[in-house]
Amino acid sequence: MRIVTLALSFALYLLAGVQSSFAQEPVFPGGSGVGLVPPPGLTLSSSFSGFEDAAKGTSIVLTELPVDAYAALAAKFNPEGLRETGIEAGPPEDWPVEGAVVSKLIRGSQVAAGIKYRKWVVLVGAKSTTAMVTVQIPDGVPGGLSDADVETALRTIAIRTPPSLDEQIAALPFKLSDTAGFRPVRVIAGATYLLTEGPNDVATNSTQPMIIIASNLNTAPQASARMDFAKQAFASLTGIKDVQSDNETSSEADGAEWVEIDGSAKDSAGGDPLYVAQIARFETSRYVRAILIVRDSEKDRFSDRFRKLAKSMTIN
Repeated sequence: MRIVTLALSFALYLLAGVQSSFAQEPVFPGGSGVGLVPPPGLTLSSSFSGFEDAAKGTSIVLTELPVDAYAALAAKFNPEGLRETGIEAGPPEDWPVEGAVVSKLIRGSQVAAGIKYRKWVVLVGAKSTTAMVTVQIPDGVPGGLSDADVETALRTIAIRTPPSLDEQIAALPFKLSDTAGFRPVRVIAGATYLLTEGPNDVATNSTQPMIIIASNLNTAPQASARMDFAKQAFASLTGIKDVQSDNETSSEADGAEWVEIDGSAKDSAGGDPLYVAQIARFETSRYVRAILIVRDSEKDRFSDRFRKLAKSMTIN
């Protein structure tokens, strides 16, 4: 199980100062290492790394990953690989990106929640980073962006030396006051934070614990629906299989409702037994959740520390 692969799945699933639409220089959200000139009507998002027109349901999400993530992503960057994520697409084509070593574009569509979206995905390999730029536009929205608008914007994608990890963490829409000794690894799409323990940033076969902290890109569920929402999110965790819930609790503290779920699963690749825990902090209109995935044999070593970390979460 690769930290970057699983976290990218979250980031894609979770796909969410105002910038003038007439900007002529690339805008780098949150000081990130990938930017572009946003098309007319799109402004910087306060929920994710990218741009949006919330009224029209249009978004451009900028995702950064380690340099060595490119090969694995490129292997799936084709109609067959993207079909696994629900995207129907044509073949990739070369696409010009300033600062890239290699970059490819795929055009396609996706149906989500009964709505069909036009999609563009640009995969970029650079010396300092791997990046994905994903554009999503619902069909049939009056006044929506044209294909030409989108591709004009995509031709302005630029790669620069990314900010430090500390700077990326500081720009997240949530905070941890206690990392409980876990090591920060990566920030993805300005909304997801990865931590681990051990020497490797990319851990295979569950050799290291993985913690994912993900902020919401949408309105939080009503209080009466929070437990069901958390249970569904827990059961839908990607990169693992046979997810089973053993304990589900809810409590109120620090001006928020905390929903805690833990249980078991198996590693999708090797079938290793896993311990999985999820702690979500719900406020009136926002939420953030922390997930721990670790070998079942190491549950006692990490579960209490994870809970200490998760309980220190606050939302900006």
